[in-house]
Amino acid sequence: MQLAVNFSIPLTRLLKDKNIQVDLIKCPDWDGMLEVSLPYGPITIHFDLKAGLGRTASVDFKRIKSFKEKTATPHINMHLTAPHNFDINDPQEKFKINALWRKEINQLTDCFGSTAVALEHFPFTESTPHLRYATDSQTFSNVILDTDCMLLLDLAHARITANSLGIDVKKYISDLPLDRLVEMHVTGIRTYNGVEEDHFSMDQEDWVLFDWALNQIKAGNWQKPRIVAFEYGGIGEVFIWRTNIDVLRNQVPRLYEAVHAI
Repeated sequence: MQLAVNFSIPLTRLLKDKNIQVDLIKCPDWDGMLEVSLPYGPITIHFDLKAGLGRTASVDFKRIKSFKEKTATPHINMHLTAPHNFDINDPQEKFKINALWRKEINQLTDCFGSTAVALEHFPFTESTPHLRYATDSQTFSNVILDTDCMLLLDLAHARITANSLGIDVKKYISDLPLDRLVEMHVTGIRTYNGVEEDHFSMDQEDWVLFDWALNQIKAGNWQKPRIVAFEYGGIGEVFIWRTNIDVLRNQVPRLYEAVHAI
């Protein structure tokens, strides 16, 4: 397994001064990112692809292939989502979204192969009711199995979703096809603007869930992922205000040691 950490200016400072060690720098698929990031180490790309909105047919697959080949990113991630007006109580809408999910994911798997596509879901909260069906563990698992793609497990997304549903996060995660796990994301969560959000520093509860997940991998209960990504920090307005160099300095070494101990 390799540890990846979100690209950020504080991260590059720590890497330049050799204060921390990472295996990969996780970058968005933005133009110009490779030129900025490559001087600091190997890159893995996190793509902004969504199944459920009917936009995959217009995606530039050549551009994706170029990013993948230049960085040796092992798989292409895609998020399962739904339109904001999606009505979970309408059986016809559920039928249509299921067909669309499979169609869009298959467009990727037909191009890159099923083992090179990993499906992830967004966190479900009271502010995102349209994601309720897409984040149902059985629905999400069925889409993965029907399209023969792989699983990208985001522990924070799972925890937020489980908390919103009032269920145990370990039970929620255990219902997913963990024999297809190829990448795992970890980050802290906080209540922000009245709802739980991720991409914060890790606290005790976050570490407990992370340690439990690593123990499942070590015991052979889950497939060993190729990448464990710490999704703390970043660039742009969404991330820059919550990117603290001291958090990276203190938490990345602990994550690196834990990942490499398996």
